[in-house]
Amino acid sequence: MQISKASIRYARALYSLAEEMQVSREVYRDIHFLMDFFSEAKDVRHLMANPVIPPHIKKKAVRMIFEGHVTDLTIRFLDLVIGKNRVTDIYGIVREYIELYRDNKGIVRAVVRSAVPLSDEEKAGFSDWLSRNFPGKEVEIVNKVQPSLIGGFTLRVDGVYVDKSVAGRLHSLRKEINVKVYQKK
Repeated sequence: MQISKASIRYARALYSLAEEMQVSREVYRDIHFLMDFFSEAKDVRHLMANPVIPPHIKKKAVRMIFEGHVTDLTIRFLDLVIGKNRVTDIYGIVREYIELYRDNKGIVRAVVRSAVPLSDEEKAGFSDWLSRNFPGKEVEIVNKVQPSLIGGFTLRVDGVYVDKSVAGRLHSLRKEINVKVYQKK
């Protein structure tokens, strides 16, 4: 998905202001909270995207929903985005803010998909391995449960993809068998 130039400008402005106010880490947490919230609350997402609903109603809804859960800067920023009729750019702004924050703070994000939730011991193992392979970087591990993997895990970090899942091995085996069958004909 292409991020608009406006989204990049808004994200940079938010990051710059958050750094100046020394609340960039809190805003980073807020952004993740907003992403999780909007991915679950379809009704609110539809309310925000509806062009018929006036901005003052959307602003009031944002305040009612998020006050006490996110920083005042985040609420004021959402007010600004709504007031400037940029609600459709929120996803791009959020993604760009996260990238800016991670780049500037030296954070590497690793997404580990597994059939079952990782144990604390497994998380520590991934953390140790990532710390050795990305020295000087803070490691952020996200575990996503994906039962279709059957067992094992997949790891995506900094453009690298590792598939050590049972489903991945079965897929590789299936491809290998198909190649051998077609070569004999």
